[in-house]
Amino acid sequence: MRLLFGWTLFFVSVATLALGGVVWPIALGTAALLAGNEFIAMTQARGIHPSPRIIRFMIIAFFVMAALPEIPWLNLPDSFSLQHFPILLTIGICLSFFRLLFRGENPPATISDIATTILGFIYVGWLPSHLVLLRNLVPPGMPAITNPVQQPGFYYVIASLFTIYATDVFCYYAGKKFGKHLLYPQISPKKTIEGALGGLIAGICWAVLMVYVADHLPLPYHPFRDKLWQAPFMGILISIGTQLGDLCESLLKRDAGVKDSGNLIPGHGGFLDRGDGMIFAGAISYYWVCLVVLEIL
Repeated sequence: MRLLFGWTLFFVSVATLALGGVVWPIALGTAALLAGNEFIAMTQARGIHPSPRIIRFMIIAFFVMAALPEIPWLNLPDSFSLQHFPILLTIGICLSFFRLLFRGENPPATISDIATTILGFIYVGWLPSHLVLLRNLVPPGMPAITNPVQQPGFYYVIASLFTIYATDVFCYYAGKKFGKHLLYPQISPKKTIEGALGGLIAGICWAVLMVYVADHLPLPYHPFRDKLWQAPFMGILISIGTQLGDLCESLLKRDAGVKDSGNLIPGHGGFLDRGDGMIFAGAISYYWVCLVVLEIL
């Protein structure tokens, strides 16, 4: 059952990614919204009461903002979303304070309520929406490409996701086979140093492989600009981001006193359980490609 649903999610992710356009942000945004509900439930289990409406509204807003340049009739530049993210983030923070200030409950909202509201839409909305920005990236000066599977953003996200998946899989199997020394038992009692190293090595190898393959496909351009030297460093950062994302979600679950964030995915728990590694790694991938590969930031 676990393998069945795992592979189903994988193929659905690749299919929606390949379709591009607004399909990818809709699919990813839906998953983020479900993960947001799980985050809200965990905070409520802890006795904290953030604003569910603000969290859900802001998650949707970040994915809509990220998807706007893909709507043809708007004629917006690719940089529009990133330029307006700070404004949207500011609006979200202000709304969080104002909504909880006037929520009208007795006792009134607490610092924890406000903090978890802001954390919720940043953690489950703003960070993962960078995978939409990454899908929409185009090297400077490149003409528009209508075929979605030939667009450079497709290969940036594919390389990132395969590195994330490889890290997850090899962390599990290396830890199961060779694990002897616990990594962080106070947070995750089953994770081992050997598993973390196995995941790191796998992440590096898959990043190198994916960058090499992407730059040697019969495309009219090279997505990673033949910068194979940078692939191991990209793999290191993405793999570390993936593992830290897993640990951070484990921290939240431990504090909330729950084993899984939800039960929507049989054998995997919730959407937050399944996507925790992508939350930080997706944003890391976006800024790495912008700064190192394309040199546009």
